[in-house]
Amino acid sequence: MRFEVADELTLFAESVRAAIGGWQPPREPELGRWQDDRDDGLAARVRAAGWSELWSGKELLGAVVAGGIELGRAAAPVCLVDEATLGAPLWVDGRARHAREAASLAVPLSGGGLGLGPLASEARPESALDGNGTVLVDVTAIGQLEDVAALSCWRAWNAATLAYLAGLTDRALALAVEHARTREQFGAPLSALPAIQSRLADAALAADAVTLLAWAACSNEGGLQEPELRWAGFACCDVAAAAQQVHGALGFALETGLHVYYRRARSVQAWAAAACSAAY
Repeated sequence: MRFEVADELTLFAESVRAAIGGWQPPREPELGRWQDDRDDGLAARVRAAGWSELWSGKELLGAVVAGGIELGRAAAPVCLVDEATLGAPLWVDGRARHAREAASLAVPLSGGGLGLGPLASEARPESALDGNGTVLVDVTAIGQLEDVAALSCWRAWNAATLAYLAGLTDRALALAVEHARTREQFGAPLSALPAIQSRLADAALAADAVTLLAWAACSNEGGLQEPELRWAGFACCDVAAAAQQVHGALGFALETGLHVYYRRARSVQAWAAAACSAAY
């Protein structure tokens, strides 16, 4: 399926893509050690492309989605989503991501509210499979945003997160399709095997659905869309898992880069689900 996107949104997506350039996330995980893929140089380039100016109104959500998809395709640091939309690193249930040097944290509040609070304890790095720079930290003296401001922040974060998941899904599928076309088994490309065709077709259907869901977020009148975020997170994980199977279930074979998208899909899905649970 091909999606018709307005020319100005296509141009903005190209600007974000150019800002990302040849940036790539670390391929080799340091298992058992704290990891943070935050990149201040990348953040500055994306900010210069206009990414940090998109949160002032609902009419700009189309650009949020266009740019968020590009960030997802690159598996860019998730702090580019959190800090631009929420104003600070995301904190849920005692954990925050990309927050080791943060002065304050964004806290989901029951009923769909949003609070900003200073760190009440020293951030303690926690080992994780993905490079989200997860830290254990407490928050106190939370200042709650006004309802209108909280709604605007969550609406933007919702659209950006859905778009990021769509980008992850799109790239994982593309890597699987490329592998199926070039890898030969039994004297023919993998793509000629009915079982592979069926798996890729299911993955493509799910990828299209996540992308449509992200663009639908442009018309979101509310804040956090819990069912949509949960479904998109699981769908992204399913596509990444299908791509791993097409690659022969190679797991953490570093040369393909696919494991980065599988890890990031699992991580984003878990954080999105946790934020929804905390807010509702």
